[in-house]
Amino acid sequence: VESGDFLIPLREGLFGEDISGTLGELLLGRKPGRTSPEEITVYESLGLAVEDIACAEALCRSAAKL
Repeated sequence: VESGDFLIPLREGLFGEDISGTLGELLLGRKPGRTSPEEITVYESLGLAVEDIACAEALCRSAAKL
């Protein structure tokens, strides 16, 4: 409702509103992340620092496995 970064492209038809999960579900392993390079993951924190930190930590751990 508050994220112009998401709502404006959605209204312009640049992508559909097929949200499959939340950041929390992704980090807890309840929802899968991307399953192919063609898929796009969108993250919008809306200014919640704790979500930014959790996301950064998860990305760093994932990158360290590469």
